[in-house]
Amino acid sequence: MRSVNSSFSPVSPDEPPSKQAILREALRLFVRDGLCETSLRDIANATGYSNTVLYKFFESKDALAIHLFERCYGELVRGVAQALSPGHSFQEDLEALVEFYVRFLDKSLDSVLYVHENLRLYWPHVDEKTRALPLVGLLADWIGKGKSEGVVDPEGTTGLLVTLTIGFLGQFARMLYFRECDPPAIQWQDEIKDLLLRALVQKGIEKRDGQ
Repeated sequence: MRSVNSSFSPVSPDEPPSKQAILREALRLFVRDGLCETSLRDIANATGYSNTVLYKFFESKDALAIHLFERCYGELVRGVAQALSPGHSFQEDLEALVEFYVRFLDKSLDSVLYVHENLRLYWPHVDEKTRALPLVGLLADWIGKGKSEGVVDPEGTTGLLVTLTIGFLGQFARMLYFRECDPPAIQWQDEIKDLLLRALVQKGIEKRDGQ
């Protein structure tokens, strides 16, 4: 199995400690309490810094929220792109995708949840660099690879298969957060892969490949 980089933090060690604290606590509160329910004062109280310090880095709560979204989304999608390599088969890509995803969850579950819960809200506001990383497009190309290999049913609707994949992985992240599935996520890697195989792969293909 090839290795995919899953090292990620919503903060950069090159940033001032105050900004790191703001980003870290904002992400935690946005996920725990929701965007509307979290104020800049809540973030300031959680970090121990004043509102003045927050405004030094971000002009508003929306600016902070979008910045966090772009960072979390970008790292997540770059990892997915690395996993879905043109030089490997559909099923090899699936193994790499699931391995990356569970390791990313164990590294920063809040980042994954933040992306899943706010994609619709913040996508219209992200910068061009972020728009150049379309998660749906990456997964659609991967499903197309599976169809061309005769692994995925060619009659299956690509958009629905992408929705199934994103929805399943997103719901697993939520269950992990609420401890309906016990952490760490990596212990579920094989079961997640097997469930996605059963959902995406044509009947009988997986069995033949395993013989």
